[in-house]
Amino acid sequence: MSHDLPRFGSVRRIRQRGGAALAVIAGLLVVAASTMAIRMASQVEGRTEQQTLTQARMQRIQAALHAFAASQGRLPCPAAGGLDTGLAAPAAAVVTCTNRDGTVPWVSLGLQADDALDGWGRKISYRVFDGAAGLTQATGVASAGAAGLDVNDFGTPKSLMAWVLVSHGASGLGAWRVAAPRMPLPGAAGNEWSNTQALPAAFFRRGEAVVNPATGAEYAVNDAARFDDLLWFESVSDLKKLSGHEQVTVRLTTARLDSITPLAYTGRNANTTSITFNSATAWGNMTLASTGGTISRNADGTGIGVCSGACATDAESALDSSKSLGFKLSGGKTADKFALGVLSLDPTVQISFTFKLLGANVGVPVVYPALPNPPAVIIPYERTVVPNLMPSTATPFDEVVVQPLGSSRFFIASIRFCTAAENCN
Repeated sequence: MSHDLPRFGSVRRIRQRGGAALAVIAGLLVVAASTMAIRMASQVEGRTEQQTLTQARMQRIQAALHAFAASQGRLPCPAAGGLDTGLAAPAAAVVTCTNRDGTVPWVSLGLQADDALDGWGRKISYRVFDGAAGLTQATGVASAGAAGLDVNDFGTPKSLMAWVLVSHGASGLGAWRVAAPRMPLPGAAGNEWSNTQALPAAFFRRGEAVVNPATGAEYAVNDAARFDDLLWFESVSDLKKLSGHEQVTVRLTTARLDSITPLAYTGRNANTTSITFNSATAWGNMTLASTGGTISRNADGTGIGVCSGACATDAESALDSSKSLGFKLSGGKTADKFALGVLSLDPTVQISFTFKLLGANVGVPVVYPALPNPPAVIIPYERTVVPNLMPSTATPFDEVVVQPLGSSRFFIASIRFCTAAENCN
């Protein structure tokens, strides 16, 4: 029995056709892989652009919060997430905000509506430390410091945060939307869920987690382990520093003395013997009172003295031994130390300090430099601070009366009330 075997040329043609088919398949696989890679790269690039835009807008909001705190002495409350007004609720200073899980109050902050949206077009959530020791009440920024919001920053707990901004990421779960209902909430008890809550919830900033590392499969959109939020926040101490409220020294400029009721100066003369002003510190309002004449100022308005007649020159407007200036705290506040910044007309200075509590002297007047030491050498017209002054018997006080001794003549450029634990300078 005979069998016909394929000729050598036929075998070669079959192999060529098989090789061509494999080449086509390989090419298709390469095209598919390339298409998938391009698509994934495009998605990553798009998300990066959205994240970058979100970060830029959060930085703009931060700057607006600093400006608001600088001018108002507090932070605004969140806006109602379900409304598109962009107004803090309430607009005025308050202990507890109306919408503690609300959004950025863009109108109250002087921003554009788009500035309060993240890169996905959803409202940026805003949490602020309110309450009895919070930042939304009058002078809240100056007095705050012992408490704040809690943030878990990539596993590191951080407390004493002033505010937190939250973008709810690509998934948008929990985000408030413009002219639309709120997005569904994320999985209960997860980090994203905590970022949708009001105080006293802790807030989380961490790496993105959209794929289960154990299975390689993408998390369900409402899985508690899923995370794609973006956070931005600031500590109370940084807010104070960047909004101008960290400074505890009260500079006695014309603007400071005008902070409650503008004064009607006649040249250097304030035409009054008593001024109540806002210290812009935790010490609140203070009352300045003169004896021996009316309150006056130096040529450039950076220091104050007392004028008993003409106020045309620094010599006529400065404090001398026949005059005094007193500084009194209000609201029942007391201090333990005091510091004075002087602008002397002369190269030496000697000063008497009388401490009082509820109008009565505390101990005996304290002299700097202590007698019988000679007057202290000082650089004329350069602010020199006399630090860590206390009553002769250490005890709290609410008022300090300053009077030059001998031939000393000076303006008072700054004051500072301090607690016992502070270095008062």
